[in-house]
Amino acid sequence: MKRKLILAILTLTAGSILAIWWFFIRDDAPPPPDIQSAVQIATAAQNTSATTAVPTSTVASTVPESTVPTTSLAQTTTTQLEQEESQETPDELELDEIGAITGTWMVDTTIGSFGIDESTSSFVGFRIKEVLGRGIGEVTAVGRTPELDGSIEFEKGFLSRTEIVADLTKLRTDRSMRDSKVQSALNTSTHPQAVFVLEESIPITDNGSIESTASGFLTVNGLTNPVKADFQAQLVGSIMTVVGTFEVNLSDYEVEAPSAPVVVSVEDTAIVEFQLFFVEMTSEDSTSEASVPTTTLDPLTIKNVEQLNEYIAEAASFNQADSDWLLPENLDPSAGGAPGFTRYVFRQTSAGVVPTLVEGPLGPQFRCQEERLPCSYLELKELSESNSPIPEEMGLSPEELASLVSELDSLREFLDEHADVNKACENGYLSDRIQTPNMGSHFIKADIFGNGFDPGEPEIILYALADGTLPNGAIGQCRDGVWDGEPMVLVGSAFILPPSQGDTSHPKGFTGDLDNWHVHLNLCRGRSNGTDTFVPKEECENSGGNFHETIGWMMHAWAHPEHDNELGVFSMWNPTIAPFGDSDTVEERFLVQGENFPEGAKQSLVSNFAFEETIEVEAGQSVYFNNSDSVPHTISAGTPDEPELEEFDSGILNPGDNFQIDTSKPGSYPLFCILHPDMTGLLIVN
Repeated sequence: MKRKLILAILTLTAGSILAIWWFFIRDDAPPPPDIQSAVQIATAAQNTSATTAVPTSTVASTVPESTVPTTSLAQTTTTQLEQEESQETPDELELDEIGAITGTWMVDTTIGSFGIDESTSSFVGFRIKEVLGRGIGEVTAVGRTPELDGSIEFEKGFLSRTEIVADLTKLRTDRSMRDSKVQSALNTSTHPQAVFVLEESIPITDNGSIESTASGFLTVNGLTNPVKADFQAQLVGSIMTVVGTFEVNLSDYEVEAPSAPVVVSVEDTAIVEFQLFFVEMTSEDSTSEASVPTTTLDPLTIKNVEQLNEYIAEAASFNQADSDWLLPENLDPSAGGAPGFTRYVFRQTSAGVVPTLVEGPLGPQFRCQEERLPCSYLELKELSESNSPIPEEMGLSPEELASLVSELDSLREFLDEHADVNKACENGYLSDRIQTPNMGSHFIKADIFGNGFDPGEPEIILYALADGTLPNGAIGQCRDGVWDGEPMVLVGSAFILPPSQGDTSHPKGFTGDLDNWHVHLNLCRGRSNGTDTFVPKEECENSGGNFHETIGWMMHAWAHPEHDNELGVFSMWNPTIAPFGDSDTVEERFLVQGENFPEGAKQSLVSNFAFEETIEVEAGQSVYFNNSDSVPHTISAGTPDEPELEEFDSGILNPGDNFQIDTSKPGSYPLFCILHPDMTGLLIVN
């Protein structure tokens, strides 16, 4: 009994394995398209359209009216064989007939019917080898979509243009269990279309056919690469029939092969295959908007794919600095940037262009200085106490926000104790005698520089003239612990970590990532005349100034309620300090321009991996872009899906590089960065 039971279990197991193999794993992939089968489909489609509306017999219903038999089945069979033989050896066309194949021909999706196992319609698809485990071996996965749009153009005996757009969201495979994984791997939710464009013209042979290997470009998952396509074409009556294949590497399109428990591996190389039927576009088609093929890439811009790839390769060789406050090597910058708003600032001096400021960590930074966000001290405090939702872009958890507010509260307590400028003098803080616009005068306590970061003891306290004016020269100073100048009011504080501490990485100061520390470079402090300048060392010392190659990491913190800063608690500038103004004008006030800045141009900064959302100018007013970011960018016309590099294209702009666009033609011009496609903007020329 036991032996019978074991045999029964083995039999059932074997049967289950056989069933699984038969229904799910066996390699019965549909055959690839071939020109002979496609020609027969095209012939049948035209024959069917010419049949009698009311057939006189079952046999006659599938035969052209001109060959409807009147007697026997044998006669019908003979006629069909004669037709097939004539298809295999098409008659040669006269030269004038070849030249007559002209104009635009559209993909006809009404011919035949679509099915994965046997398709008589137009389709585009793929096939790829999978290696399965458990001793199963190799199988071929096939996927196809019949949702197509596109056209071919003939001119003087040549196929001069081909463009096919496939809807990948309608892609189906020969195993439905694969479909969702294939859709996910191809990222069709973001890039739903694949586009093929032919690069070269191909001659038509004497019999109206084409058999050739031609170069083109394929776009999948938003990436475009060159391909070599082997294809055949044959004119069958009024239908141009095209089949072909070409190889692609999944990795070239950043496509990761779908996985499953039974799948051991999937080849990186896939075969793209297509079967297409075209009919000549009529005058009615040409006036019908619905019949015009849509596309995501213009053929003209496709020709720039090699140029785009060169940009990417060039950017990949960019040598970033090893630390947050150092600059990349081999820069040749122009003046530009805006302190407090850009990663880098470069200024024009008598000795050439020099870097004068580096801000924040390498890569994207979050500057919490937009009025729509709760970025000031009092706004952060209210946000924490109210338990309101924290804006996602601020990157703070409720616990982190509470910790940050607690640190700022301790700073506020310190500032309250030093509201009187004489208290600062008494405790050893010394004035730099310079009141910087929208910032104040720095009172510095040098003997605590080495203590490290402490939110309750800033190295710098900021004061400003109590009458709200800007001084014309040097202000007073602390003498024997007493202030000897004009009345001052407390406005804020700043922290400093000098180079002597030997840490060139971005400081970890306050809780969270809202604090962007900065480094001043090549700064000339003129205590005697009350101004900061950026001049060469010799020139600085000759004028009585103190030259600093660098001062170290610095950051402002505005935790005094009477000067709560709508630009953010850690902003470099504070519009509540003279000269007074709204926050919208602060950035424009501190834009840096060099001697080569075009007169009357609109300056636009590229910073924090972003363009200005909208740049508006008058016709004839040029736009001058500064790349003040930490990495290379491009200013390229169009969008990632539809680049228009013929309009304008900067090429690679390293940090410190500028690019000018002359605007003579009114209109709206989208722009993007080839290296970072999420960076987009709009140029409006009035």
